[in-house]
Amino acid sequence: MGARANFVLIDAGGMRLHYSHWGADRVCSVLAAGPAAAVRFISEQHRCDDPERDWLNDAWAEGGAVVDRTARRLLFYGDQLMLDLPCKRAFLALLEPMWPGWTVRWAYDGIGDLAAAAGLDRSAVRSPDEEERHLPEEAVTGDYETYLFGVVHLLTVRTPEGCTAYPLGQFVHTAWQGPALLDRLPAGGLRRVDLGEFPSGGLHVDAGARTAGVWIHGSCRGLVPALGELWPGWRVEFWEDRYEEQFARCGGAVTAPDAGLAAALDQVVATLGARRGEDPARRMLDLVDEVAGGRRVELNPLFTAHRPVDASPGEWESVLRAAAGLRARFAAGA
Repeated sequence: MGARANFVLIDAGGMRLHYSHWGADRVCSVLAAGPAAAVRFISEQHRCDDPERDWLNDAWAEGGAVVDRTARRLLFYGDQLMLDLPCKRAFLALLEPMWPGWTVRWAYDGIGDLAAAAGLDRSAVRSPDEEERHLPEEAVTGDYETYLFGVVHLLTVRTPEGCTAYPLGQFVHTAWQGPALLDRLPAGGLRRVDLGEFPSGGLHVDAGARTAGVWIHGSCRGLVPALGELWPGWRVEFWEDRYEEQFARCGGAVTAPDAGLAAALDQVVATLGARRGEDPARRMLDLVDEVAGGRRVELNPLFTAHRPVDASPGEWESVLRAAAGLRARFAAGA
């Protein structure tokens, strides 16, 4: 139980690794008000004794951030709010005015990207999950009933005969399969897909040109650094979360709703505002007390390794002003 996160501060004094048992679901709240507020929050979280060995790994890390004040670089991932792609894009746009002069990036390799940004080898945090690398059954059998209930991953393949879509309902990424994927697909597929929502990722393969395009909404542990090895002899492009790249290469055969960034921004701001003053550790301790019914319960000290540190009222007002300006841009179609 928890939302485990590593936060890293890098400055002239070196690298410091921090841990929060509940911070992964507060990443956006930590970062929204800019560098000063983020550094204040991170500094109050549990400081790890060994900054090279005390990292979470792929299996346990659910979010985090690296705030590098020497390079003016922010790298982050996590937060339930970012599970919605329009909200993620709106939040990243909001960070531009709140982190002026900084390079801000999403960590598509999750904790692996954070470790690499802190100077560690990604192998220090790798914990492969083979289940995430299996080809979904419907991709082999041609059973696409899940398409009716929601598409999690979209595979499209272009051949001289045209573009074929394979909408999949499992949290996997078919790019793990490499070129051998083409020999395992069933005959058929779909010539047109009208999605009701955005998938979590996609792969577009042009068999004739020997090219592959990969995109991910959130993070996919280990995949992006391995793409060159997985697709030897192919040109592989990583499109970050730009699903539009895949759609464009399908020539209108795949559609999805408009991103609706103005509405997404309103949702982001409302969620961040509602979180102010919340203490997830305290809330869980109250729940434990209720369930325990007066019995003595011993908890791992890291269970409460989270200190709520909100942006100041003035910093929050800056967020609201930046959001108002951004909302006007979105409304104007900029």
